[in-house]
Amino acid sequence: MGHCMEIAWQQIQDATYRWEVVSGLMQDYAAAILQYCTTRLGEGMGEEVTQEVFVAAWQQLPTYRPEAPLQMWLFAIARRKCQQAYRNRARRQAIARLCVEEIRARTHSEGPPSPEGMVTQASQAARLAACLTQLRETDRILLTMWYWKELPISDIADILGKSVAAIRKQLLRAQQRLKEFIDAPS
Repeated sequence: MGHCMEIAWQQIQDATYRWEVVSGLMQDYAAAILQYCTTRLGEGMGEEVTQEVFVAAWQQLPTYRPEAPLQMWLFAIARRKCQQAYRNRARRQAIARLCVEEIRARTHSEGPPSPEGMVTQASQAARLAACLTQLRETDRILLTMWYWKELPISDIADILGKSVAAIRKQLLRAQQRLKEFIDAPS
């Protein structure tokens, strides 16, 4: 597959040279990596992760040790990136489901929902889920533990290895950021 590149390892710290190397790798392996990622994650996600693979290759090339062929090294990066993307997507979907359930529970307490109420509810849930995905992962985890898992702050502090005061402050900031995203014009 492709041509085997001769790499001047002593020059690999040089960003320009490294970019040339990665460009060569992209010419040789982008199609195969794209196919690999797309098979695992679907079209749109596969393309996004393929780009991430080559960015990671550029970042990690100075630490690459030529024991394994470059092709195997690239596919190892692709495998890790696919697993990460899959976990992140599963986590986002889980959070979105929790949001929908939470909103449903809050709006159902007033009796059976009207069709308008259901539409509003669905759009609120979608908005909340979209806003949650914009937060930093640590904020999402914190909000999930507090709201959906209903863990006490002391437990969250233990789990995250922080003080109760630090968790309180962080939770407050996470709530403010979430509110800013929700209140922003869509």
